[in-house]
Amino acid sequence: MHLEEKLLKIVHKYPNSEEIGEIARHLEVGYEFSLNDCIEKLNGIWELRWSSSKAPFLKYSPFIDNLQILDINSSNGMNLLKPKRVNKIFGSAILINLIQINEKRIGVRFTHAGLVGPKIGNYQINGLAKINREQKGWLDITYLSNNLRICRGDKGTLFLLKRRIDEKLFIKFENFIKNFN
Repeated sequence: MHLEEKLLKIVHKYPNSEEIGEIARHLEVGYEFSLNDCIEKLNGIWELRWSSSKAPFLKYSPFIDNLQILDINSSNGMNLLKPKRVNKIFGSAILINLIQINEKRIGVRFTHAGLVGPKIGNYQINGLAKINREQKGWLDITYLSNNLRICRGDKGTLFLLKRRIDEKLFIKFENFIKNFN
């Protein structure tokens, strides 16, 4: 079994296994790629399945989706905590602008944060506030396939994200983000 397949099976079956970080590190070693060649692979919806962080909102939960939605073409993204099985832009959100810094690093500037309510008719309940003091970070992409992304944040946190195919939610994000550009 390929190491990536093994990792995805463990993450699915035992999402808090200590073995996950070690397997992720093995995948990172010797993996050569350049964002210049495959930045489009970042586009879409990514579900956080594991992180080395102790922060509760960066841990896997069977009740909450922890999503990162990236639209590389518009350089926009959103970190979204939402209830499972609710296929809407609904929950706690942080909006981000993305900037490619080099062949492995994506710069992140946080622009808005808060709560996003449900859409009622044509009106989206929006409790997002503009972040006045500049907040920046970055992610080094250390492994990227069609199904899996491993990255390291500017504070040293190791993240493992699984691609989620959900065209409807992505379109809802594209429509939502237009209000902030």
